[in-house]
Amino acid sequence: MLDLIKVEEVDNKVIIPKEDFEKIIADVDSLIETAEILSDKELIQQIKESERDIKEGKVKEIKSKKDIDALFL
Repeated sequence: MLDLIKVEEVDNKVIIPKEDFEKIIADVDSLIETAEILSDKELIQQIKESERDIKEGKVKEIKSKKDIDALFL
């Protein structure tokens, strides 16, 4: 979400603080990435399947080497 940005006009040009500009660029990049993900039907299907696996308890949480050993031994 964008915060309030101080915009100044000088000689018919808009001037904003560098930090605000960088935040806008980061937000736009994030929106582009989200649009790319949402437009990838195969990826969305994989995400839905992963969410279903998590709900059904098919995913194991790994917190230690002991947890890894328990999966393979």
